Amino acid sequence: MNLDKRLSAAAAFVPYGARLADIGSDHAYLPIALCLENKIQCALASDINSGPVASARSNIMLNGLSGRISAIMADGLDGAREFGPDCITVLGMGGELIVSILSKAEWIKDERITLILQPMTHAEILAHYLAQNGFCVIDEDIVCENGRTDRAYRIIKARYNGEIREIDELEAYVGTINLNRTNEDTQVYIRRTLYFLKNKIEGKRQAGAVATYEEALARELKKYIK
Repeated sequence: MNLDKRLSAAAAFVPYGARLADIGSDHAYLPIALCLENKIQCALASDINSGPVASARSNIMLNGLSGRISAIMADGLDGAREFGPDCITVLGMGGELIVSILSKAEWIKDERITLILQPMTHAEILAHYLAQNGFCVIDEDIVCENGRTDRAYRIIKARYNGEIREIDELEAYVGTINLNRTNEDTQVYIRRTLYFLKNKIEGKRQAGAVATYEEALARELKKYIK
């Protein structure tokens, strides 16, 4: 099972021996790959739609993993608590949707549970939610497929420690750990963020609104372009 660059980066964050709940699993590629590598004990592949669940079950069976991976149709983290995961992945969704899923499951506020999250949009909203709800970012990464700005992805590894804090916008939009990296994938992601900010600034100006906040953030981000 060959994973693409995005899923491979998420897989690298999964702890060895984990009981994994993969939310929005789609075809169950991630848990299948991790089981085949014997990196995890077992997994729950969950999706809200019947088609992906059927595909996941077929792939699980074809790979001889029916005894280690279960696939269920569920909304978000519904049904996952009973499985008893110590690692939860929520990948390929908008940041606002990921926040909605996490906020409905207070039981994930447990220092024994690792969260691996990959927002497709609005990573800053997810980052603020984590900081304001006692989750600490313990690692993060940015990967980019073929240098394309529309395929630049941020992966966040977090765990609950109960510390409520406010974060600045640079941390929210890109991440402190990422900002200290100078690799090309991170540079692509920063340029992508600047592009979105530029569009927002232009939109506000055309509407006669003030874009002071966005302009200040853009100036700070430009300092990290190499």
